[in-house]
Amino acid sequence: MTQRHLVLIVEDDAEIAGDLQQILLSLDCDSIVADNRKSALVELRKKSFCLVLLDLQIKDTVDSIKGHVAHGKALLRNIREKHGDHTGTAYWLPVLVVSGFAHERDEALDVMKGGAHDVIQKPFETRAVSEAVTQALQASGRLSHEQCHEPPIAQVPNLKEGIVIAIPGDRIRNRTRVTVASRSVNLPDASLKLLLHLIVAQKNGRPVHKIDLGAKNEEGFKGISNLRNELRPLLGGLDIIHNDYHGHYQFKENVTVGECSVERLLEIGDQTISRLAKELQHHEQAPPKKSEGNSRKFPTHRRRRQK
Repeated sequence: MTQRHLVLIVEDDAEIAGDLQQILLSLDCDSIVADNRKSALVELRKKSFCLVLLDLQIKDTVDSIKGHVAHGKALLRNIREKHGDHTGTAYWLPVLVVSGFAHERDEALDVMKGGAHDVIQKPFETRAVSEAVTQALQASGRLSHEQCHEPPIAQVPNLKEGIVIAIPGDRIRNRTRVTVASRSVNLPDASLKLLLHLIVAQKNGRPVHKIDLGAKNEEGFKGISNLRNELRPLLGGLDIIHNDYHGHYQFKENVTVGECSVERLLEIGDQTISRLAKELQHHEQAPPKKSEGNSRKFPTHRRRRQK
């Protein structure tokens, strides 16, 4: 007997949850319903799900009086903390957000940046739900349930084809989500600062020296090595940071900077991150100028003297 996909439905309206279950059955999918955030987390620990249907406005616990969008967003963060694997084009565990009210629309768009695959608006049509579920399963590499038992296959980015770095900026605990070649990683503040320094350096058209990155002296600097290690799950053995071995660092050629959420970076409240975010904002607002590219020849007047 062929095994079927298992979907977690997080919905505190029993009638709507029942409707979703019937739609999933028509797609040959089994489902389990949780009506609050805590119960959903319990189910996620107990079973291996192929997809999550998440209503934004849910209760936090079974005893909560009413649902709130904040609980749905918190559950999405919880899911991405535990299920952050990415295939290169989509998360291995797709989450479809269900939005019930007009005022939730902005919230729904916001959580898409936090790791949701798509948004289904209430009141929903059977066809719209079916298409969204099918597309999410296909995008995550789960064409059949047998594939759900296989680890996600992630293609290593090709530097020759170009790599885009972006900072959506949503926070998961004390980390910030960054995308490299469309794959996500959550960086601690120390590594985020280094990445921002490199981004600003590229915008300025010149490398950044390790003293400016936080090195205390002219000896070795482990910060860049730490950043490389944080990016390794996304890049494998590919190194996108060039070092001239005189203390200067910059992105390699064909590494470009995509959209960075200055607003969210400022919300972190760190002085260095805020300063670098404002520099980014200044570059975005400045009139475009001819780029000098990512030259691998470092200007001699920028080099620090060796002690």
